[in-house]
Amino acid sequence: MIKFKDIAGFSEPIKRLIEVIAEGIGGISKPILTRKNADAKAYEIKAVAKAIGESQKLLGPVTYNDGEIVVESDQKEEALQLPEADLDQRVVSRMAYQESKKQSNIERITQYAAEDLDDTEEIGPDRPDSDWTTRFFRIAEDITTDEMQALWGKVLAGEVKRVGSFSLRTLDILKNISTKEAELFARVAHLGIINSGITFLLNPDQGKFLEESFGINMSDQLILKEIGLLSPSKDLGLRVSTNGKDITNVYTCGSTCLSVFMPASTPTQVLPGEIFTQAGNQLHQLVEHEPANRKYVEKFSSTHKGAGVVVKYAQIVHRNDDGSFGHTPLQDIISNS
Repeated sequence: MIKFKDIAGFSEPIKRLIEVIAEGIGGISKPILTRKNADAKAYEIKAVAKAIGESQKLLGPVTYNDGEIVVESDQKEEALQLPEADLDQRVVSRMAYQESKKQSNIERITQYAAEDLDDTEEIGPDRPDSDWTTRFFRIAEDITTDEMQALWGKVLAGEVKRVGSFSLRTLDILKNISTKEAELFARVAHLGIINSGITFLLNPDQGKFLEESFGINMSDQLILKEIGLLSPSKDLGLRVSTNGKDITNVYTCGSTCLSVFMPASTPTQVLPGEIFTQAGNQLHQLVEHEPANRKYVEKFSSTHKGAGVVVKYAQIVHRNDDGSFGHTPLQDIISNS
């Protein structure tokens, strides 16, 4: 068991992670932070084997195959009427197995979080509050697939880096999302355009462009609205007004920034699209930053109308903790079509 006096050799982000885990599950063993996936699987099998060993003398032959327990018996149904004491023992054995699975799930998620924090040098001064930590680990113990465990590991790491990154509501929404839905959201989130803290999906022609260019159809958008990641409101879009002054708005899409200059005389623009909810906006942080798709950038540029409006783009080369970033020289957007 790692005690707080023993964590001097860890980086500040890992120390904070250790403190959060200790508060969430009452203690932490060093292997949680160092065990790789293969070792974690071996640990799971060892724990399950122990539970099976206790169960076999009660239930007959028991086998384990990648998360599934199979109980075999050639006895007649009447022969399975065991004494009440044996029933109690079976209950204890079942509970021990379930708890070992929950512990294994938590340890894999915290391992993913530790790996995500590995290259982090600085974090904020605050720790996640106890309500958030308690809710997180209650959910985490039931997350079983590698893909979703990796996602929850990123959530934990993100909250350790900056408290308030993921709300309790976002945790509740995420726990009900399937792996398939998470993959769909990732595809859509790669197209997310951010401006002033709002993330939106450009949708200029009621879904035709998104479906033809990226395979994202109306059913996909409805799914994301139903699970609470896209706003269910219709015809929201993003309204942009100059308020009678020359302005330059800066948008980001992955690792691409888009600069839009609008003269004071430009009428109010409405960028047609779907707005991400608070939960969608927060989970969008977990998407890897990649250069924006060229067709998507051109379509974004084409939605800006008016004399003197100029849209340019550049690639982001580094990001700062305050949200600012550095980029390559801005270039004109020239359509290839």
